[in-house]
Amino acid sequence: MDSLLEYLEFFLKFVLPALSAIAVWYWNERCKRLADQYQRKEAAYRELIRALRGFYVGAENADSLKEEFLNQLNLTWLYCPDDVIKKGYAFLDTVHVRQVRTDEEKEAALGEFVYAIRKDLLSRNLLRCTSLTPADFKHLNIM
Repeated sequence: MDSLLEYLEFFLKFVLPALSAIAVWYWNERCKRLADQYQRKEAAYRELIRALRGFYVGAENADSLKEEFLNQLNLTWLYCPDDVIKKGYAFLDTVHVRQVRTDEEKEAALGEFVYAIRKDLLSRNLLRCTSLTPADFKHLNIM
């Protein structure tokens, strides 16, 4: 009985605080990682949305804004969920010069893209897996 009390005392004095410290450290690191990822995403999404102006008729620096949009869309492969990437490519399909699409179709695709961005930012989840394959990646250039 005495050894059981000593074991329990040892556990309460050393093991339990050590396990608690590890759990708190892990939770703190996870929160920091979430905050860092959110900041990166927000900055990148801000650049993507800013560069969307290049797809409007009569926009200044349209070609450079389109190029910036394509570069930022390529970077989304590093940190964004599949939905944002797919919606970004779907938007580009509607504004491609070789395809004639109505303004309503273009606006709908843009709305879906921005909605996917907003949904991702509001979720604040860490990206863990993807269903995209290397064949899904598109290296695009402005025309």
